[in-house]
Amino acid sequence: MSRKKEREYALKGIFQLDFHPEPGDFTESIAFFLEDNELDLKYGKTLIDNTEAHLAEIDSILDDYLKVTWKIDRIPKVEKSVLRLAICELKYMDEKVPFEVVINEAIELTKKFGDEDGKNYVNGILNKIVKDELNECP
Repeated sequence: MSRKKEREYALKGIFQLDFHPEPGDFTESIAFFLEDNELDLKYGKTLIDNTEAHLAEIDSILDDYLKVTWKIDRIPKVEKSVLRLAICELKYMDEKVPFEVVINEAIELTKKFGDEDGKNYVNGILNKIVKDELNECP
């Protein structure tokens, strides 16, 4: 399965984080989700697991890049899930993917599943994070 497709499935899993505030509920839901699709989602499952494991850190990073008047709960759920997935992929995966690929895939996921203007928002935040947190120049 392609990484693009694995990211899509990972996004669907990460999207569920906000609906399962108890860790056991989320773990059970993801296990059912992964069993149900019968696909080999090694990279996607690792993305989901790492996002859940580092969720507080990821949300803290995300919160630092929001405008002063915005709170993380105001971000539409799809865009927030895409940003969580991309931040996880940039910072918490053993296998490093070039930041250009991560940002481009995040924009494509937002175009496919999010709001029409969401891609600009996701692109802007991820570019700032890459520049400040990873010392890379997007």
